[in-house]
Amino acid sequence: MATSFNDVERESHPLVLIIDSDAETVRRVAHVLQPAGFRTMYAEDSGMGLAIAEKYEPHLILLDLKPPRPDGFEICRQMKDRIRLADTPVIFVTAMEKTDELIRQSFDAGGHDLIFKPLSDVELISRIRVALREQNLREAYRRLAVEDPYTGLANRRHFILSITEAILTAQRTGEESILVIADIDNLMSYNDRYGHDLGDEAILTLARLFKRFQSPTCRVGRLGGEELAMVLSRSSRQAAWSLCDRLRQTFAAIAFDAMTSPKHFTACFGMSSYAGHPAEFDVDHFLLQADIALCAAKERGRNRMASFWQLDPESLPILSPKKRHARSKARKRCQRAYVAALTAPATDAAPAPSPKE
Repeated sequence: MATSFNDVERESHPLVLIIDSDAETVRRVAHVLQPAGFRTMYAEDSGMGLAIAEKYEPHLILLDLKPPRPDGFEICRQMKDRIRLADTPVIFVTAMEKTDELIRQSFDAGGHDLIFKPLSDVELISRIRVALREQNLREAYRRLAVEDPYTGLANRRHFILSITEAILTAQRTGEESILVIADIDNLMSYNDRYGHDLGDEAILTLARLFKRFQSPTCRVGRLGGEELAMVLSRSSRQAAWSLCDRLRQTFAAIAFDAMTSPKHFTACFGMSSYAGHPAEFDVDHFLLQADIALCAAKERGRNRMASFWQLDPESLPILSPKKRHARSKARKRCQRAYVAALTAPATDAAPAPSPKE
């Protein structure tokens, strides 16, 4: 069983999974690694090792290769096919003869390194530390590429991919995907009056509320400035409306500078839905519709919600290019149209009843 550790301890005491049927080897490796600051778990066979790895997500895996059938190669390939394990370093350990073919197979299977028995304590620890250092560096670069550095939400580019995925899901299943864009009301006025620190804290607070709903079917991101968004797959208009209403009320109830001069922020929400039809519907259409709904909510005042499906097609708000949320008029379509969904449409899902405002 794994010892319960908090996040700080988890990072300072990396978890190493040892997959080896030789109990003596497991004991020896654990005896070497634990004094060096590592936590260890073990599995007696590859199948059990794969199940444990999926459950506990170790920082690194030591995988033994045994003749005449080193099935560790296949288990390593299966690990690399799992999203949660794809980036986990796997170091093969073997007593087989060192050959060019064995080395080639190890790296072709997705292994990070290959260590030959008998094991050297110094070599084992050093190779593990190098693998973890490289993994940490890759993770840092990955976060720079996909995360907004201030809020920790998905950045604009990565969130666009989540919208694309939601479109494809709707086309495949016929279930609705809902795009929500939220914008904090009058934030510039607050910044001018109280300073940008307060405005930044409001953005961060709303981002934390959004992050609470993060799941495989709910992706959240920051489009820019005080504009946050979420896209829900396999959802419904009623469910999205209720969720946004909870977010709106919760955010409005939070008091900033509560001990001195309490201040409250509010936000407007714009929603759009897609259930797989028309087939040419893409990210640009989805964002534009949610933008229009957000603009309609803003025109009605502060702390409001609006949905594109409730608006009169004959009197839609006109987005000004000067407004931040009018992204479709501020850039060329080709900048993200290449990720548009172009598959055949699925059968339309029955439309959910429009909730009352």
